[in-house]
Amino acid sequence: MKELVSVIVPILNPQINPTEEKLLHHCLEILNNYPLIFVTYEGADLSIIKEHNENIDVVQFPKTYFQTRQDLSRLLLTEDFYERFNWAEFLLIHELNSWIVKDELYYWCKQGYDYLRAAPVYADLYKRTDGIIPRILGLKEPDKQAVGNAYNDNGLYLCRIERMVETLKSKKREAYRYRHNESLPNSDSVFWEIEANRFWPNLRKPTPVVQNYFAKNAFDMAGSKSLPFALTGVLRSNIESLSYFQSLPEAD
Repeated sequence: MKELVSVIVPILNPQINPTEEKLLHHCLEILNNYPLIFVTYEGADLSIIKEHNENIDVVQFPKTYFQTRQDLSRLLLTEDFYERFNWAEFLLIHELNSWIVKDELYYWCKQGYDYLRAAPVYADLYKRTDGIIPRILGLKEPDKQAVGNAYNDNGLYLCRIERMVETLKSKKREAYRYRHNESLPNSDSVFWEIEANRFWPNLRKPTPVVQNYFAKNAFDMAGSKSLPFALTGVLRSNIESLSYFQSLPEAD
């Protein structure tokens, strides 16, 4: 019988900064009821990271996928990545720019969706000039760039492994193009946002309202009446200014 969900924490640079360390420690604490796995490159020195929990499993991939976030995008568009974790039904990909607000992971796994993540945050200019994405006709390169930039630091998503693999198999040519588009930021996010359900609904995704209950960018929380499952866009450069973290009690 398969595990319901495994939590995957990609590690590009093992020399994590203090904010990433805080996010990691919180992840290990609040999601301690689920299998948690570090994903990194072969030969990575995880001594600093394992100070938080030395018993966590590590799955390694070639170092070429961990030079930059763009390289990680390529890995997240391969069938092999998802198939390596086929003992689970779902994966929660948790990059160290995200914060779990409350443990609702079991609940979200049971809602019948194949792919959940925080909505992209578009620049104002893009929202004014092209608010409706032409999903059937496809996007021109500048529009793809806008979508990619809208996913900056949006590093948390929940996905059903079987459906991700099936989608990649059915769209091999498109996935190949996205993997090798070196000028497209966050190419994995653009693929799952635009191409996965183009022409045919390969993935069951939530409505925007439900999506916001799953996760939101931390800057969008001002005035929110309820908290989502998770926040994204949490960085060393902004954590002190985010209202949510200003309201947290100081650690003992």
